[in-house]
Amino acid sequence: MLAAVLLLHALTPQSGIVATFSDREALREQVAAEQIDVPAQSTPERAAQDLVEAEGLKSWGPSDPVRSQPGAALQWRARHAGDGREVVVYFAPDRQILCRIRRPRGGLSDAHQRAVRWCAASLGITLPPRQPPVAIGARR
Repeated sequence: MLAAVLLLHALTPQSGIVATFSDREALREQVAAEQIDVPAQSTPERAAQDLVEAEGLKSWGPSDPVRSQPGAALQWRARHAGDGREVVVYFAPDRQILCRIRRPRGGLSDAHQRAVRWCAASLGITLPPRQPPVAIGARR
């Protein structure tokens, strides 16, 4: 019981932050990305799940919290609330660092994409270049 209490205390939403993503557009959109140390008594995957749970968001769907596919290059755990807020915690099984992104609403903004790339880089993962959007139904 004491170990569970210590683990929950170690994974409060503000603990263990070692670096913060800084971007003017991200600040305007309230996209917060942080690198967080994995507690010594935990694994990256368990710590990622614990951080998602520590946010206290009320899930909007039966499949929440969601997770990446096994073996994905950039692994994650996430929860999406009914009011639009979300938290995603990225991890690599062989790294003792996590990267958490919190934001008040979903969507694929440029600021969010930069935050995801920053998280991937913090885990030693290089994502492929982002392709420009393709206009659907565009005439030639």
